[in-house]
Amino acid sequence: MQDASSKVPQNQKNAKMQQGQKPRPNANPSSAAITTSGAQKKDVLRSWPAIAGLVATLAAIAAGYAYWQHSVLHPSTDNAYIQANIVPIAPLASGLVTEVNAKEFTTVKTGDVLVRLDPAPFEAALKAAEAKLTLAQQQATGPAAQSPAAKANVDQAQAGVDEARLELDHATIKAPVDGIIGKVRVRPGSIAKAGMSLFPLIDTSKWWVDANFKETDLSRIAAGQKATVTIDLYPSHEFSGEVEAVSPASGASFSLLPAENSTGNWVKTTQRFPVRIGLTPKAGDPELRIGASAAVTVDTTSKGSGSGAQ
Repeated sequence: MQDASSKVPQNQKNAKMQQGQKPRPNANPSSAAITTSGAQKKDVLRSWPAIAGLVATLAAIAAGYAYWQHSVLHPSTDNAYIQANIVPIAPLASGLVTEVNAKEFTTVKTGDVLVRLDPAPFEAALKAAEAKLTLAQQQATGPAAQSPAAKANVDQAQAGVDEARLELDHATIKAPVDGIIGKVRVRPGSIAKAGMSLFPLIDTSKWWVDANFKETDLSRIAAGQKATVTIDLYPSHEFSGEVEAVSPASGASFSLLPAENSTGNWVKTTQRFPVRIGLTPKAGDPELRIGASAAVTVDTTSKGSGSGAQ
C-alpha cells in the first residue's frame, strides 16, 4: 500500500521544488548585450525626427540669413527701362521735300543722306548773292577802292553768298549720328518747315537704364558701382553696367503735378528714386530697344565714388 504523500500530483511537486530553488544567473551574457543594443537603436530611431527637424531649422535659418545679407548688399529692382538719346531730325531751312531716303526702323550711319529739299530756290538765291558780290567788287575798284563804304559793301555781299551756300547745304539733310530711324512722318511733296521734326533717330552709340530704386536702398548705392541688367526681351542674357548717377529727387518730384497732401489724410508710401545705369557693351549682346522693361541688381560691395545722390 502506497504512502499518502506519494499520491501528490507530480506538478505540485515540481512547483514546490521551483519555490525552493534560487534563480540561476543567465547562462548566455551575449543575449543581454543584444537586448541592450536593440533598445539603444530604438531610442536613436525615436529621436531621429527631432534631430532632422533641428538640422532643417538650422539650415533654413542659415539660408534666410544668406538671402537677407545678399539682398542688403545687392539691392535690386524690376522697375527699370532701357533708354537712349532720341535725336529729332529737322531741317534748318524750309522747302519742298523731293526725296526721302529714310526708311522706318532701319540702321543708318553718320553722314547718310536722309531727306532732300528742292534745291532750286536755294540755288537761285545763291546766284543772286554771287551777282551782288560781283557788283560790289566792281564798284570797289578804282578811286573808291579804299573807301570804307565800298569795303563794307563787299563784306556784306560776301556774307550774303556764304549764307546762301549754307542754305543750299541745308537742303540736304544728313544723319548726324549712327542710329536707327524711328517713325517717318514726311513724304515727298510735303512742305518742311525749318525746325519741324520729320522723324526721330535713335542714337545707338550710348545706352543706359533708368532704374527706380526704393529710398531704403539708396544709401548704399553710389556712382561707379557695378550692376547687372536683364531685359524681358532677352531673359537668358545678362548685360553689364555701372551706376552713373543717382537722382537728387524722387521720380514723383519731377512730375507735372507733384503729389501734395496737407489735409492729414495721409498714408506713407516708400518713394522711388531714379538711378542711371550706363550699359557696357560687349561682344554678343543682342540689339537693345528703347522702353524695354528691365531688372537691375547693383553690387554695393564694388568700388563706388561715394554714397547718396550724385
